[in-house]
Amino acid sequence: MSIKLVVDSASDFTYEEAKSLGMYFCPLSVTFGDKEYKDSIDIDNQKFYELLEASSELPKTSQVGPFTFQETFEEIVENGDTAIAITISSKLSGTYSSARLAAQAFPGKVFLVDSMSATIGEKILVLYALELTKTIDNPEEIVKKLEEKREKIEICYLLDTLEYLHKGGRLSAAQAIAGSILSLKPLCTLSNGEVEVIGKARGIKKGMEKMADVIRLADDYDVDMPSMLVYSGNDPKGLDKFKQAYPDIFGKDIEGIPVSVMGSTIGTHVGPGTIGLAFFKK
Repeated sequence: MSIKLVVDSASDFTYEEAKSLGMYFCPLSVTFGDKEYKDSIDIDNQKFYELLEASSELPKTSQVGPFTFQETFEEIVENGDTAIAITISSKLSGTYSSARLAAQAFPGKVFLVDSMSATIGEKILVLYALELTKTIDNPEEIVKKLEEKREKIEICYLLDTLEYLHKGGRLSAAQAIAGSILSLKPLCTLSNGEVEVIGKARGIKKGMEKMADVIRLADDYDVDMPSMLVYSGNDPKGLDKFKQAYPDIFGKDIEGIPVSVMGSTIGTHVGPGTIGLAFFKK
């Protein structure tokens, strides 16, 4: 018997990445008009951002359904293994509820972790889980460690545009226009599993300074735990500028920090040009 991790696409693992790491992958869905795509199955990030920028309306994102989880859990259990599913924050999506509903059919064989995060915050928790499975064969012990460590995740995003927050109804037209005129760049985090605006900066350079300050002020970051950078869209130039401005971060060469591309789940709401970072505090 071994422990198998189950991840959703909100973690920004692609299907191929998850498969190569021996994990099971459950995609959320994104719908443009009347066309629904399974994230990373029917649509990749490049195509998603092409459609997003061409669309006048925001696409709709949908949670992983219970049946998808049920099929996945069934396959794992029938192989004689135990599942640990790590999902996007239950405050952002009904995906965790779907997993919990499906898990009821597999008592003692399926365990759940609400990451209380998304994108790279969720992703670094999964990477930590992968390391735990190499040395621990008790799923309850792994779940306990993951629930303890999720409280230590620090995550920050710098948005390049207010357009998609406006399209999603999170900003009025007046707020969006005023913000664009002033070149305001909001900084967001995930706090208690929910998105929270933690500041605004005038211009991308000032925004990057504020994002770097998140690390400077969190001088208790854990260099032994996973950290990650992210960008949204099909052009990493914003993240490249940040890396050039701050060549060493987290106490090490920034070029050694993995980079992820933000998928459709959060990318829908922040749009292209967003950059971010995630790390664990001690």
